[in-house]
Amino acid sequence: MSSDVLLRVEDLSKVYRVYSRPHQRLLQALDDRAGRGPRHCFEVPAVSNISFELRRGEGLSIIGRNGSGKSTLLEMIVGTLAPTSGAVHRAGRTSALLELGAGFNPDFTGRQNLRLSAAIQGLGEAEIRSIEPEVEAFAEIGPFIDEPVRTYSSGMYVRLAFAAAVHVFPDLLVVDEALAVGDIFFQQKCYQFIEERLQDAAKLIVTHDLASAVKLANRCLVMDGGRVVFDGPPLEAVETYTALNLRERSTRTGSLAARVNSSGPVDETAGAPGGALPTEPGVAIPSSRASAAEVMHIDRAWLHRLDDVAGPVALDADAAVVTPGDCVRLTFDVVLGRPIDRPVWGYLVRDRVGNALFGQNTVGSEIPTTPLAAGHHVVAAEIEWPEVEQGEYSLTIGLGSGDHPLHHEIVGWVQGVLRLVCVPRRAVHGSFNNDLRSLTVATLPVSMRERGSPAAT
Repeated sequence: MSSDVLLRVEDLSKVYRVYSRPHQRLLQALDDRAGRGPRHCFEVPAVSNISFELRRGEGLSIIGRNGSGKSTLLEMIVGTLAPTSGAVHRAGRTSALLELGAGFNPDFTGRQNLRLSAAIQGLGEAEIRSIEPEVEAFAEIGPFIDEPVRTYSSGMYVRLAFAAAVHVFPDLLVVDEALAVGDIFFQQKCYQFIEERLQDAAKLIVTHDLASAVKLANRCLVMDGGRVVFDGPPLEAVETYTALNLRERSTRTGSLAARVNSSGPVDETAGAPGGALPTEPGVAIPSSRASAAEVMHIDRAWLHRLDDVAGPVALDADAAVVTPGDCVRLTFDVVLGRPIDRPVWGYLVRDRVGNALFGQNTVGSEIPTTPLAAGHHVVAAEIEWPEVEQGEYSLTIGLGSGDHPLHHEIVGWVQGVLRLVCVPRRAVHGSFNNDLRSLTVATLPVSMRERGSPAAT
């Protein structure tokens, strides 16, 4: 390998053999020695023919649905699982943080485990003593570092495991979803350490957190069914991943037309674009999410990103990926149990812990509405996604009756209609960004500084 290539994966595959009865293992072993194929088992391919390279300073994230082969691939890369075929070439020091519980002796104390881990990585006694205070300070588990690891909570464990893994300053860092156990403040500290202290290392990250997949990597693989179905820029990879989920759900839910016909005719007086429901299956909304389902509930929801060139692009309504500046169209099949003379439609976006971040209604936006009869209505609203911090957000839709933006009758609301994952293109300081209008800097003359000093007064 060239000097800057720290990891090369060549045509890597893993096939598991499944036996119905124990004695079939012996029969198959005899057949293998005789050069015959598998006759007493059936084979399950977990990973198939994967190849890629990872260079110094690069970050590569791997995303995919459960069972797509991500963890199996990582285990073969770090050497804890033997591949069926193919090869893995690594250069330099590799540090891996795989499944929670792997690598530490539960009867050893945290300090003993971190020292053992560093020794396995090839550090000498003097080097271990030099990094020990840094690991202890980073983990922030206090006196528990001298207690047996079996007494740790999962959060304490991952704190120590991550601190021990990164403070050996590896050439290649491999992390498999382990940071999901830590709290948000510890996660932020870990990401900052990776970006600042390990910027020259190669990073290989498996995660279900799509925002982290984009934040930590400049390249992303999407795996499905044990194969790589996309290899490229992280934002495009996230779109590919959500499209896979959308197609799978489409095959499960069946025909949308059959569902609409079975629930009765749809009143399209609310003015959906094109005058009809979207052709995609959308996502069904349980009536339990409605505050008063007998008065108002949402049967199904759709989400599209409006593109000037491609037109409306369907997004995964269960976990749509949006970036600041995206214009998104929200479409709902709303069922009303009674007529509403002066409808007020509104929305509210909450973060993952339930804090209300932003929202608006038709009165506040000066959008006129018309009276609604009981029955089905197609409601379509368009908003521009603001520059909020990376993470998951949920959408609440509300309906009222009246003319005032705040003081009107609440007809009903539906919580958690859609889930959106925001992936900002630049750093967000706080909950959202508000750009500077201007900034000027003037150097104060010496005479003015003396005049304004406490001694001068």
